[in-house]
Amino acid sequence: MTPLLKPFRAGLLMACALPATACADDSFERRVPADASGEVVISNVSGTIDVRGWDRNEVQVTGNLGDSVERVDVESSNGRTIVKVILPRGNARDGEADIEVQVPKNSYVEVSAVSADVSSRGVLGTQRLKSVSGEVTADISGNESEVRSVSGDVTVRGVGKPSSLRVASVSGSLDISNMGGKIDLVTVSGDARLQGSEVSEIRGRTTSGSLELLGKLARGGRVEVEGVSREITLRLSAPGGLSVEIESFSGDIHGCLAKGVERVSKYGPGKRLTLRTVESGARVRAKTLSGDVDICDR
Repeated sequence: MTPLLKPFRAGLLMACALPATACADDSFERRVPADASGEVVISNVSGTIDVRGWDRNEVQVTGNLGDSVERVDVESSNGRTIVKVILPRGNARDGEADIEVQVPKNSYVEVSAVSADVSSRGVLGTQRLKSVSGEVTADISGNESEVRSVSGDVTVRGVGKPSSLRVASVSGSLDISNMGGKIDLVTVSGDARLQGSEVSEIRGRTTSGSLELLGKLARGGRVEVEGVSREITLRLSAPGGLSVEIESFSGDIHGCLAKGVERVSKYGPGKRLTLRTVESGARVRAKTLSGDVDICDR
């Protein structure tokens, strides 16, 4: 690191001692002590945010600042660490910063971005990751986690153990894999795909995007999904079998479990499928307006 990168003021990280436009080297590094299971809050407008869990009771921030970035604040006190990219007033959307933030692996992590891509790996605690137009890619282990994006795609990988997760996007696609426990997913126009293992509860809602649910439900598991105009695909199994209730106003119901489809009305539109299992199996409910439903237990 060049002498221009020093000194740092307490609680404040600057790219160099000169204004950002005068710096020849835009890289930076800062490390502060942090609680093993404390809170880490990170924000960035544009660029990237890369979060990594590690075994140290420290938060380390490294990366590169664009010419229009004023500084990065890094403050830690009372179990809470804040990492914030600061842009000059009146230039809130014209500065990029690519930062990597290493946090204690059991931290509670909250990330907020506008057009920055967000990635996270190795964090075992609860995560709340949000971006407006950037993509979000995360390994999720902690309970009560949440991942949101407006127009960016979201990719979430679980560790197969029970947890609670909420994922939402307006126009971006959702790809969720190896998740267990309770999952709530919402998308407006983006497609959503969930591959789960020992899932106890799934709630899914989509407007004009397709929805695909694959995997194994826990005994007594519950699935409730709603769609409007695109197909819902269900490839689900569970100990004791499935109890199924499916309704579609103007779409079709098909698949290996769809032999008992009946019309809701003799003269009007609408189809319905109802199946009951002998054992205490999982319950699957699906409802769509004009989209098809494809249901199978294998």
